[in-house]
Amino acid sequence: GDTLTIRGELRPPLENVDYLFQERGFGSFSRTLTLNVPVEADKAEAVFENGVLTLTLPKAEETKPKAIKIKSK
Repeated sequence: GDTLTIRGELRPPLENVDYLFQERGFGSFSRTLTLNVPVEADKAEAVFENGVLTLTLPKAEETKPKAIKIKSK
């Protein structure tokens, strides 16, 4: 459809380590976004690197602008 849902889980802190301060919570989370253009879901890619999730969602062909070449004489 026109929604994207991202689900994940942050693990609890290690039990054998003494932390001075813990900034982030832990547990399950999810985010749902509404997409404003149709995408090709079967060509979607997700890369998680250095704590950053990068999503690539190619637009469907019907929404891409089409260029028409004009010839002059």
